[in-house]
Amino acid sequence: MENFNQLIPIDEGKGKKRIMTSLQIAEITGKTHSNVMRDIRNILEQLEDRRQFSFELSSRPQPMPNGGSKEVSCYILTKKDCLLLASGYDANLRAKIINRWEELEENKRELSRKDLALMVLQAEEEKERLLLENNHLSETVDLQTKELQKSAPKVSYYDNHLQSVNTQTSTQVAKQIGMDAEKLHKKLKEIGFIYRQSGQWLLHTPYSTWGLHSTRTQTYTRSDGSIGTNVYTVWTTKGVRFIIALCESGWDVKKAIKQIRG
Repeated sequence: MENFNQLIPIDEGKGKKRIMTSLQIAEITGKTHSNVMRDIRNILEQLEDRRQFSFELSSRPQPMPNGGSKEVSCYILTKKDCLLLASGYDANLRAKIINRWEELEENKRELSRKDLALMVLQAEEEKERLLLENNHLSETVDLQTKELQKSAPKVSYYDNHLQSVNTQTSTQVAKQIGMDAEKLHKKLKEIGFIYRQSGQWLLHTPYSTWGLHSTRTQTYTRSDGSIGTNVYTVWTTKGVRFIIALCESGWDVKKAIKQIRG
């Protein structure tokens, strides 16, 4: 027998419509299926323009008394088809068909509410999954930050010691001529040898092209735990010799150059 607890969707190309079959109509009205089929054929013969209606001829499997089933020809009706068919019946039969449509459409609305509730539940589950992933990502970032902090002393050792094999800081150079780094920088600035930019001492042209200096990058840990870097100028062996020559020549660049060239 047909399932009367739901409307059957059929694909209409641009969308889906709800339908009933002539078998269902027969069950609802108490008429024989052959009489319902006859009524539909009579309507189709009388209609001048069938394009506004469906009345699609199809078939449905029906159970047999001795078991098994067989295909039975039937019509597929849209709601509009059903109302047209019901208009030829008496008031009681029309009421049965209309009431059935209302019941089935109400069931459809109830199903839609259940679908909406399911969608909300799925959205909450997805939100929880994303939150867990975000927490895991945060833990990974925290772990990586701690690893960087642990490695910072090793990096600083590399910056402060290993890189100093061929270069010296201003503090180291200043000690060799009996002053501190601040006084050395002040003296070199006074003679137009260096200038300060963005916290770093740089050489004026043409001295910057003589191979007297290099740069060194130092890492440090900020108060918030993040890793920062600081770039500063260091002196090559040639640069150290030139600064010593400057000091010995009374900070006269020309004399220092002449002294180095010997």
